[in-house]
Amino acid sequence: MKPLTLYVSDEVYASYQDVAEKTGVKAAALIRNAMDFFLKEKLNKRHSLEDFVPFDSGKLLSDYNDNSFRSEMFDDRY
Repeated sequence: MKPLTLYVSDEVYASYQDVAEKTGVKAAALIRNAMDFFLKEKLNKRHSLEDFVPFDSGKLLSDYNDNSFRSEMFDDRY
């Protein structure tokens, strides 16, 4: 492994230290695992349309299937 000097905020490091004490894993190992996870899951992951979750915009407010709006938008050629 290569040694690395990393600057993080006091709050972030305190959070890692808290988790380290609770789990018995050193903070350095937790940070290494977080870096590995970020590299594998976030940076190298290819996204496809199947990854996206549809947005629920709520109930339908108006139904335009009756074609009553067409005369406002188009002339008689359509």
